[in-house]
Amino acid sequence: MLTRSHEPAAVRAIWSAVDAAAAPVSALIMTAGLVRALSASDYGVLIIALAASGLSTAVNPAIAATTTKFVSEARGREDAPGRTAAGVITASLIAVVLIDVVLLAIAFVLRDQLAQLVFGAASNRSNVGSLLLLAVLAVSLQQVDSVLAAAIRGLERFSHQAVAEICSRLALTAVLVATAWLTGNLQWVLIGQCVICALSGLARAALLRALLPEHRILSWPARAEFAAIFRYGAWMWVSAIAGVAYLNGDRIIVGHVLGAAAAGQYNVYVQIAQLTHYVPSSLFAFSFPAFSRLGARGGDGRAQISRSYRRYRVTIIATALGIALVIVLARQPLLSLFAGNAFAREQDILMGLLVASFFLLACNVASYYLLLALGASKPVSLISTGSMLLALALTVILVPAYGLNGAAVGRLAYGLGTLALLERAQRVLR
Repeated sequence: MLTRSHEPAAVRAIWSAVDAAAAPVSALIMTAGLVRALSASDYGVLIIALAASGLSTAVNPAIAATTTKFVSEARGREDAPGRTAAGVITASLIAVVLIDVVLLAIAFVLRDQLAQLVFGAASNRSNVGSLLLLAVLAVSLQQVDSVLAAAIRGLERFSHQAVAEICSRLALTAVLVATAWLTGNLQWVLIGQCVICALSGLARAALLRALLPEHRILSWPARAEFAAIFRYGAWMWVSAIAGVAYLNGDRIIVGHVLGAAAAGQYNVYVQIAQLTHYVPSSLFAFSFPAFSRLGARGGDGRAQISRSYRRYRVTIIATALGIALVIVLARQPLLSLFAGNAFAREQDILMGLLVASFFLLACNVASYYLLLALGASKPVSLISTGSMLLALALTVILVPAYGLNGAAVGRLAYGLGTLALLERAQRVLR
């Protein structure tokens, strides 16, 4: 039997939130250190390199979610025949490694051409091709590490995963900032990132091995396991790719039509408003593997899912509503904290529309996790992708006429479209 966590839901929610917060908090600290340690041009080149290589991670959230779902499902089956946790992990690692090898090969062969395309005027630097290759290697190592982290979440060992994530992020932040201060050399900074990412992966693999009952991570999966995992994951990849396009698309449209300053202003408003969705989504991320494990049990598990789903849905909506009210009422102090006096203060309608859009997304959090846990990745992908495409189309039409408020209406349309997940979740439970 797979080792299981006896932590109450509130404790798991806290650890889940800590795990989710580790990356953005460490990124802010790292930014503060690197900005002071590197010249403006060097820092810009580093950010461009990491951003360009980061586009290759579009499918990684899908692989991670697939890993979490099937590991927790194997956990729910216990000793019954079917998928094994080691088989799921192996299949996911094979998929990630194959993608990474292809990306590294492309980056190596075309590094000079890609450097010119990515860096523009900065491509005249002598080592930009090597910098881009190192950035792709660092991202590839992080993708392998993320699969191992997803497996630990699938085991519902949230405290272990959160502690491991904090240690990994702290080590990465410390090494990168220290290397930048001591050398001022971007190549050494990226080498340091690769080393820490590799060590983090090895440490996470050791932790995962200790948590698994057979103390074995790798086991060649059966053909049926491969087929099930990739059939489920394929729809997740469609949704993930659309999500990457959507998250960046509206900012690009705003910048193209209204200028860079407007895009910056819009980005700050979005970052504040998205707390309405981000906080409850992070708190209740533990429900995804829990629903998957219970779903694998059959009738008794389904009854538990129904009770938990209704309780979580009410709690999530209440939490999101409270956060939304705080943001709307305290919007001016929040804007002053994050943006100082850089932006105009008369964008109350913009903030209200964005908060409303993220509140609608928060209403779907429990339904989203439920549907993914029970294997309904196709309807989730179709609903999410269709809503994103509608939002982008509206943004293109409305921004020239209504400015930033038009972009916010596009996001509101996305939230409204995803309400279909609520109906689909009810149908699945029935």
